[in-house]
Amino acid sequence: MRTKADTSVIPDGPQGRSGTQEQPHSLKPWVPALRFAAAGMTGLVIAGSASAQPRPPLLEEPVAIAPGFDAHMLIVNLPPAGDGPLTTAGQAGHRHPASTYAYVSKGAVISRLGDGPETRFETGQAWSETPLQAHYIVNASRTEPAQLVVVQITKSGTKVLTEPLPK
Repeated sequence: MRTKADTSVIPDGPQGRSGTQEQPHSLKPWVPALRFAAAGMTGLVIAGSASAQPRPPLLEEPVAIAPGFDAHMLIVNLPPAGDGPLTTAGQAGHRHPASTYAYVSKGAVISRLGDGPETRFETGQAWSETPLQAHYIVNASRTEPAQLVVVQITKSGTKVLTEPLPK
């Protein structure tokens, strides 16, 4: 089942997926855990943004069905854009050394993966990012805050979950 976001703009594969809730067949046993993680990891996606306000992690623990990997879940709050841009163009981005799953739990955001097109995600929509994929994000509203739940799956022992990118 696809969300309202246009999933054709970012193909499946190493480039990442945008707006899909379907997982490859080999990940079917992971689907419930990944969806739960997606709700929590959205915050990590935005943690590298100067305007984002991450909270302490909701969860950090080993992945029981995948020894050698850890799950990290948190909430990220994005204040209203105010007079700021409603585009990711020219904005500093970030990347994660993890498989990242983001879920918009409140408001709306404009997201861009790498050099791909911008996509608007509203409450109830989600996307994924591949490890080390450049990501850019802004709140889509000038007056309303946005909130993400982000889940990241990393190799055990990974300490830095968000790396800033230059503008």
